[in-house]
Amino acid sequence: MRYFTSDTHYGHANIIGFCDRPYADVHHMNVDLVNRAAAVLGPDDDLWHLGDVALGYLDSSLTNLARIPADVTLVAGNHDRCHPYNGRRGERFVEVYRERCQLRDLVLANTRLTLANGVEVQVSHFPFAETEAVATSRPDKFAQCRPVDDGAWLLCGHIHEKWRQRGRAINVGVDAWGGSPVSEETIIDLIDAGPQNLAPLPWQ
Repeated sequence: MRYFTSDTHYGHANIIGFCDRPYADVHHMNVDLVNRAAAVLGPDDDLWHLGDVALGYLDSSLTNLARIPADVTLVAGNHDRCHPYNGRRGERFVEVYRERCQLRDLVLANTRLTLANGVEVQVSHFPFAETEAVATSRPDKFAQCRPVDDGAWLLCGHIHEKWRQRGRAINVGVDAWGGSPVSEETIIDLIDAGPQNLAPLPWQ
């Protein structure tokens, strides 16, 4: 089975307050997020992590992803030092992320994926600009990174607890799914139900 998640932000103490996560400290958050993923994923499963793995990279934050018993593909996000948004300096972190996260694959650009029902979806850390409601009073600093809405469904992260689904965009982030990865089967059910707006699920 294939699963999706994003925006774990391992090692990021402030994210607990920013997103109202139910943790007393960053250590408990790191351990619980890994345990939640391990509870649903096995060695025969694939996990697509759509970016923002961790805040740090010099400590053990990145290795939390390697503790999940599944083959992991990372689609880099803006907080991942290897993302092209970080310019030339990001290139030297590519192997750091591959090694410390023990990745099966590292994707540095928006991509496409065919689901088990034959539907091709866009995959990106970033949502469409219009679904994030980017402020018009200032330039969108991620404009060059965002996917272009060509009518396909989109799996994304980045916006944390703002929404779980907005039209044809599905946010797979932990803050939208109660702290756990979401299965491809659930994604397919949402697509079959058609475009809609869904609020985040509560943390359990």
